Amino acid sequence: MWRYQSTHERGETEYFAKAMDRVHSNKRWQKRANTLLDAVAKSEPLLAESLGAPQSVHHHCEGPFVRDHLRSMLQVLYAIEEEQLHLIDIEEFRRMKLYAGEFDELEETIKEYLALMEVFVLCHDAAKWATISFHANEGSKGEAIGFAVANKHHFEDEGFAHRAKMREKYLELYQEFVETHHEKANQQSQEEFYHEYGISVHYPGHDRLVHSPLYRRLLVRISEAHGLTDRETALLEDIIAHHLEPITDFQSTRPNKIKRYHALAHKHGFDSDDFIDIFQACFFLDAVCGSKQYGVGKKGYQTELFENFLRSEHDYAPWLREARMQKREEKEKRTRNRLFRKVGLDGISLMDLLEMPPGPEFGTLLRAIHDAILGRTQWPALSSSAQTELERRAEAFYELAFERE
Repeated sequence: MWRYQSTHERGETEYFAKAMDRVHSNKRWQKRANTLLDAVAKSEPLLAESLGAPQSVHHHCEGPFVRDHLRSMLQVLYAIEEEQLHLIDIEEFRRMKLYAGEFDELEETIKEYLALMEVFVLCHDAAKWATISFHANEGSKGEAIGFAVANKHHFEDEGFAHRAKMREKYLELYQEFVETHHEKANQQSQEEFYHEYGISVHYPGHDRLVHSPLYRRLLVRISEAHGLTDRETALLEDIIAHHLEPITDFQSTRPNKIKRYHALAHKHGFDSDDFIDIFQACFFLDAVCGSKQYGVGKKGYQTELFENFLRSEHDYAPWLREARMQKREEKEKRTRNRLFRKVGLDGISLMDLLEMPPGPEFGTLLRAIHDAILGRTQWPALSSSAQTELERRAEAFYELAFERE
C-alpha cells in the first residue's frame, strides 16, 4: 500500500491505549464477538480447544485465555466496520504526517475484506492448544512444581504427552488461584497469577501447523462458511503461516525485510501490493490491537511494530512505490468513471443534458463539473435547470461512492 493523504475528516485525537480501552469495553461489540466465538466453538472442537488455551502476561495480558485475544481483535474489527474507530485519529499515528493515507487505506482494507479478517482471527492461533509449552522463572513456585519443559520435548512424542499433562495441571492451578483470590478469571487475576508462580506460556510452531492436513481442513471449513474464495483461503494460509515474522522483522525500520513479503507473494502467484495490504491488516489486528504487552515498567500495545512496518515499506524500492501510487490512482479513476456513467455524469450523458457538441469547450466544462462534484472547485456557471439536475445526479454519485466505502 502507499498513499499520501487521508480521505477521512480528522477528528480529535486519542492515544492508542485509550482507544483500545474504549473499544474493548463496548458491550455491544463484546456480545457480537462472543456470539461468533460461541457459534464457531460449538461446531468446531479444534477451535473450542484453542479458545481455552491459557496465555501469559508477557505477550498477552489482555486476558488469561486465547479467547480474550480473539475477542479483542474482533471488537476492533467491528469498531472499524461501524466507523467508530478511525486510525488517523490515534495520536501516535497522527504524528506520522507522511503516512496519513496509509492508515486510511488500512481501514478500507479491513472493511473490504471483513469476512477474510474474521477467518484470520478465528484460525490464526488454532494450533496453540496442541503446541502449548511452559517456562518457569528460576527459583519460582512454578519451577518448584515442575513447570519447565526441555527443548527436545517440543519435537518428541514423549514431550507431547508431557506438555498435555502440564497444560491440564496449569489450568487446574489457575482455576484454583482464581477461586481463592478473585470472583472470575480476568486481567488482574492473570497478572497476579504470574507474579505468584512465574510461569510463562509459549506455543512453538503453532503458526506453521496451518499447513498440516488437520488445521488446513479447519481453515477451509471456516473459510467456506464465511464465503471466501479458494484463492482467499490460500492467501490466508500463507499469512497465518508467517504471521509472527513481522514481530521480529520490524523491531526497527528495516526496508530490506520487505523483500521477504514480496517474494512470498510472488512464490504463490499473489499480487504483491494486495498481499502486503491484507498481511498488514491482519498483523495490525493481531500483534497491535489484540496483544496487550506487560513487563517491568511497561504495559501497553506495540504500535511501534506497525509503524516500523510502514516505514520499512516506504523506504523499500522507491520506484515501486511510485508505480503502486500510479496503479492505485488509475484504479480509482476507473471506479469513479464507472460511477459517473451509472448516474449520468459521464461525457455522453452530459452532452445530452447540456445540449453541447463534443469539442474543447465541452471538455473544459466537463472537467470543471467533475472537479466540482469531487470538491476540488466551485460549480461552473450553468442554467438553473441544468444545475438542479446535476446536483441530483451528484447526490446519486455520492450515495454510490459511500456504499462502496
